[in-house]
Amino acid sequence: MTEDRDPAELLREAMTAETRAITASSRFTDRVIGAATGAAIQDEPEPTQQAWRGWLLPSVAAAVVAVLLAAVLVGGSLLRSHRQQPSSQRTPQPAPTASGTPTATGTPTATGTPSATGTPSRPASSAPASSPAVVPPPGGPVPAGFRALDLTWVSTEEGWALGSAPCAQQPCTSIVRTTDGGRSWVGLPAPRAGLGPAPWQRSVTCTGACINSLRFASPLVGYAFGPGALFMTTDGGRTWNEQPGQADALEIADGSVLRVVSRAGCLPGCSYRLQRAAVGSSQWQDVALPAGGKDVGVQLARTGRSVAIATYAHTAGGASDATSMLFVSRDGGASWTAVGEPCPQAGGGEVDTRAITMGPDGSLSVLCTPRGVPRPQFTMTSTDGRNFVAAPASLGSASASLIGAASASVLFAQLDSLYRSTDGGRHWQRVGGQGPQQVSFIGFETATVGRALGQQPGGQPGSATVWTTRDAGSSWTSHTFG
Repeated sequence: MTEDRDPAELLREAMTAETRAITASSRFTDRVIGAATGAAIQDEPEPTQQAWRGWLLPSVAAAVVAVLLAAVLVGGSLLRSHRQQPSSQRTPQPAPTASGTPTATGTPTATGTPSATGTPSRPASSAPASSPAVVPPPGGPVPAGFRALDLTWVSTEEGWALGSAPCAQQPCTSIVRTTDGGRSWVGLPAPRAGLGPAPWQRSVTCTGACINSLRFASPLVGYAFGPGALFMTTDGGRTWNEQPGQADALEIADGSVLRVVSRAGCLPGCSYRLQRAAVGSSQWQDVALPAGGKDVGVQLARTGRSVAIATYAHTAGGASDATSMLFVSRDGGASWTAVGEPCPQAGGGEVDTRAITMGPDGSLSVLCTPRGVPRPQFTMTSTDGRNFVAAPASLGSASASLIGAASASVLFAQLDSLYRSTDGGRHWQRVGGQGPQQVSFIGFETATVGRALGQQPGGQPGSATVWTTRDAGSSWTSHTFG
């Protein structure tokens, strides 16, 4: 087969051979060729007593050939460069820019508003050139006496709190935001809606356009919701638009939003439906769930494509529609499996699922509470959403309100105080010292970074203190909202 060789290389070899054939001195000829090709030439003594006619004319001819040879080398180099350069690089295009677009570096943008660390910025090409980039509002003072009911985070540094503060005219619902992990906060506009009871207070109903929870998908898109209303913002909380229906529970992950809805005023005995929408969209689609009973409360937990829904039972009954039901999905809510009541019923009495939580690692943990008798509670944890491992009944019998998880091993439970386990619920220790004691919220953004809302004295929902841990609950730092 003929070797595919560069034409410039072949021409260079032929002309070099012709140059050497010229009857000048070999040392002179080699110097001329070396100057044209860049080759190193070993220095040798110049022959003496050589007649000028024997070398002048051949030397001129060699110089001419060398000039031609150098030109061929330059042309061949340009030809190879053109061959090797990708077509996309031959005519570079300037990259589009957008003044004031939030970045992922955590530094102030052109408008002076800090961006969210770890949150992708909005591509400049996604908006018309004439449209200004959308940035979150700068915020104002935190309302005096603000107490939080719920927290939401889009990174370890940027988060929001939903709560209320004393005001002259109802509703007094307020929202505040932090971009430095909770060390400082600013006030934002809130929807025109009342603040309902905490989500875990299932026996307390919410009437009218009231909300009790807040979730943000990004620095711009967020949802304020409750059993009486649903609001959405697409400009970081500058404006809120009421959406059709409401949301008993709502969670965001993997580019979509899931909400659980029920008919207003249906308690007790609600029939729940699941709906899904793209982040920032008002178009909701029903998602089919396996058959389940009518219930008095619902909880939704989600990490990435792992989702769980728990519907809580009316504990006065004992039939199939009077027990808690657990549904799990591993594909972002597209398909579901009915797990039923995950807590074991053997051993002298019914045991109910009281709360569920999902860790950043996708593990699902449930709190199991014996019904009607003061027996120790325990947790069960699953890493696949279906097969659960029960921990010993070592949590105590005080009424539990919520649980949290940093992973399948590190769990938290709120009873008479906040307790922590580092072995999957087998053993528990009270969170003491400088840590939170009574909390109305606990959640983790990563396996190490988490937050808790300290409950105000008297057991009323709402908190003036947010607690942060960066070592999975071994230590905590507190900050106030003011």
